[in-house]
Amino acid sequence: MTRIVHTADWHLGARLIDCSRHEEHRAFLDWLLGQLADLRPDLLIVAGDIFDGATPPQEALTLYYGFLSRLAKGANCQTLILGGNHDSPATLHAPRDILRAMDVRVIASPPDDPADGLLEFKDALVCAVPFLRERDVRTAEPGQSADAVAAAIRQGIARHYRALHALACTKTRDRLLIATGHLTAIGSATSPSERTIHIGNLGAVDTGCFEGFAYTALGHIHRPQSVGDERVRYAGSPIPLSFAEVDLPKEIRVIDINGAQLTQRGIAVPTFRRVLRLNLTTATLAPELAHHKATAGESLFPWLEITVTDGRSHPDLDRQVREAAQGLNLRILKVLTPALAGHGATDPAAPAPSLDELLPSQVFAERLRREQIDPGSTEGHALVITFDELLSRMQESGAAEKAEFAE
Repeated sequence: MTRIVHTADWHLGARLIDCSRHEEHRAFLDWLLGQLADLRPDLLIVAGDIFDGATPPQEALTLYYGFLSRLAKGANCQTLILGGNHDSPATLHAPRDILRAMDVRVIASPPDDPADGLLEFKDALVCAVPFLRERDVRTAEPGQSADAVAAAIRQGIARHYRALHALACTKTRDRLLIATGHLTAIGSATSPSERTIHIGNLGAVDTGCFEGFAYTALGHIHRPQSVGDERVRYAGSPIPLSFAEVDLPKEIRVIDINGAQLTQRGIAVPTFRRVLRLNLTTATLAPELAHHKATAGESLFPWLEITVTDGRSHPDLDRQVREAAQGLNLRILKVLTPALAGHGATDPAAPAPSLDELLPSQVFAERLRREQIDPGSTEGHALVITFDELLSRMQESGAAEKAEFAE
């Protein structure tokens, strides 16, 4: 039998508003090590977005390398680390030769030799595919329309999977084929915390790309789910990465392969910190917050986003909410009124969100609007695509320079 554990979208180094998720990530990795010790898999797949950005903070790098070191000492399994759209290939690849000695295979970008992306096991052959950037799947041509670019990206991704499947079929010896990926599959249910891979989901692909694979271990979408059928699966993120994810279940997947038989199941990830989104009134603030106060067994205090439904007439609303939470071991991260919760569209007095709360793509889209360019128009769409590619290259270049300087 061959056993595989599938997880993804750790986003080490992520923050919620201005708060570090380091303690939650550390608790998850401790828990995952315990699960791996019990499950004794042959392979751990981490399907991209190991880090939240191209230049992760030192504490995130320490957490990552510490986990891999402890895993090498305590579990007899291989590990497959795949690059995601948030990851810098230069950062992930820098220590790959050292990690290879620890049975850790790092594939942050498509290898020059496609055979280097194949991992062989008793009952399975794993075809490792990381996040495929636009330059990995198409050659830019002058004068192409946005629709032509989108079609070329989709076709290039599909072509990559077909080629790897054909290569694997020459080596399979009746073993089941397992694929990986970090992308948007058409039909998947997303959440607002997922940053687009290609603007406008240009890289979204049909699940027909994965035809012939017994299981496809995907990353990028933070909601655990199957797409089309059970053979195509997102593991989801292990912790809620935004307040929009507070009600999403979190899990890792366990895939067992015995000959031609494949079974799979999910193992729920515990809640390491309660992240709550509450709608309250000024009259119910105190009792409702007291109801959600930290319990004696909680080592990580809850974080809250509060929308006060009658709060528009209270200019000192933020102070009232925070005073009501005093002594309850709660941390209020955001206080909203109904208008602010709707991004201020109906409240002309609502303050604009800070830059810390906006993605670069959102800032660029707002800049286009101020220049009377609709981001959804043909002109705007083309500009957004160009911006996304330039931003990706800039982040990768910065990460490479940082790694070179560290050497």
